[in-house]
Amino acid sequence: MSRLLDMLARGGRPVIGMVQLPPLAGGANYGGAPVGEVLEAALEEARVLADNGIDGLMVQNLGDIPVAHAATAAQVAWMTRATVEIGRIAACPVGLNMLENDVDAMFAVASAAGADFVRIKVFVGAMVTPFGLEQGRAHAAARARRGCGGGDIAILADVHDRTGTPLATSGFEEDLDFALRLGGADAVVVTGKSHAATLDMAARARAAHPAAHVLLGGGVTAENFEETMENASGAIVSSSMKDSGSAVGRFVPERVEAFMAAARAARAAA
Repeated sequence: MSRLLDMLARGGRPVIGMVQLPPLAGGANYGGAPVGEVLEAALEEARVLADNGIDGLMVQNLGDIPVAHAATAAQVAWMTRATVEIGRIAACPVGLNMLENDVDAMFAVASAAGADFVRIKVFVGAMVTPFGLEQGRAHAAARARRGCGGGDIAILADVHDRTGTPLATSGFEEDLDFALRLGGADAVVVTGKSHAATLDMAARARAAHPAAHVLLGGGVTAENFEETMENASGAIVSSSMKDSGSAVGRFVPERVEAFMAAARAARAAA
């Protein structure tokens, strides 16, 4: 069983920190840096998170924005290497997201690297994104997971992610139901276009599926952790722990430590 799912099942409210990779070989932004340089940057970020008590890590090739619909062989190879190396230094579960929706690449990397989970941005329905139309990947994900013997790799599925606009949908609750009941998502991720929208989506998800694992994909800080967990099972975090206050930038050890202290206090009070 996925270690992250075990945390969620025990009500641990895990905090997953994002390790954002620089541009990878084979991507549109690659500037020629050797793989060792990419790994050094990734491992430095992962160590800051792991050393300050993070519950899980998610590796993502953010440097490859604008994303393509499918990864190149070089991107898959470099992502696998990074995920393996991060897994060696971190005692917590390590997962990944690659090009947002390339499930074949994600499960190939996850199975080879021993990753615990993957995050899929468009799992059911269809979304108009800044990079074009993305269609639900639930079937492809099930096939890819089975094809690489990855039955223990958990699927975290976004529902109506803030970076896109749903196309021809009957609503959030219906797509949430499709993701959980028909698509087979192990947990869902909700991220609205504002913090208030995120909290509203979490409340609606909890009301519609009380037993579901609902992760918040953005807007969670040390100051609001307790409030945001009222209808959530955990959080994916990056910006509030960085020097830039955005997804790019470097993690500040003191901010990570303060965030995790707030998370532990909220868990103890629950």
